Amino acid sequence: MKKKYIILISFILVVAVGIISFYLLTRPTVLGNMSNEYSKQVTASSDISFVGEAGNRIKFVFESNVISGNLDMTLYDSDGNAVYTLDNAKELATYFILERSTTYTLVAKCDNFVGTYKIFVYLDKANTSTDSSLSVQ
Repeated sequence: MKKKYIILISFILVVAVGIISFYLLTRPTVLGNMSNEYSKQVTASSDISFVGEAGNRIKFVFESNVISGNLDMTLYDSDGNAVYTLDNAKELATYFILERSTTYTLVAKCDNFVGTYKIFVYLDKANTSTDSSLSVQ
């Protein structure tokens, strides 16, 4: 009876280690985040930059509460070309596949803006066509 108990505990531990290992290998890597709260009208911009490889799948998780004004979130490549614009929404989770290896900059532009926003940028390792890594700058 004691032998069966040891085998059962060993099996449970092996399965748990396997599940944790899988999660650690496939969980999204945070590339950056930004958030701001403005109670008075402001015109400003904030940005975060990261190095991306061609084929990397990037996940954007965005929340906002726009009381007035405009808020635009745009991803630029190192040449200053706009490559992706996030839709305006209260909550949004969306993906974008990078077309080339370069430094990318996500810019939040506020124009006469009152409200809050928060955005997280992740490398979606589980669904990326290459296994190269990214680093936040």
